[in-house]
Amino acid sequence: MLGFIIACVILATLVSSHQQDYLDLLVTPAALGTGVVLMLGSLLAASFKKVSSLSWHDGFATSSLLVWYAYWQPQFDPSAPMFFWYPVYFALLTAVLTLSLINKAHYFDVESVLYLRQLEKLSRFSMGWLIGLVLAGILITRHYALFAMAMTFFIVRHTMVVCLEKINHPQ
Repeated sequence: MLGFIIACVILATLVSSHQQDYLDLLVTPAALGTGVVLMLGSLLAASFKKVSSLSWHDGFATSSLLVWYAYWQPQFDPSAPMFFWYPVYFALLTAVLTLSLINKAHYFDVESVLYLRQLEKLSRFSMGWLIGLVLAGILITRHYALFAMAMTFFIVRHTMVVCLEKINHPQ
């Protein structure tokens, strides 16, 4: 999810350097609408199997970040720490999981692969449920940690799915 990592770093940089001109563009109705359209487009592409899971996960996560910022920033103080720390956390989590697990999936031993497949089957967090949780996390602003938790679960689930795809279809 390179696009998501880049978007997180850009947002954190803009927030930390107080680039108000650019941040004001991100809270316009056009930015919110663009994020919603991209989010729905990612989900439609996934449901019709038109793009790889890596691509639609990246599109959904990036557009979720855009919608979250556009929807939440007017409701909170613009200098709220979450507008800097959430993107930093998401970028670091995604980068660490990508480098340590996804890029090393072909080195997993047989036992680890079996455990990963079992975990994937037993997982209570199906992708549909997680997408709903991310959307609820965006809409429910009173519980500000819900969005961060939902995105964490989404990123971890993404890691499991992509690892299994790399193991099942080595290139």
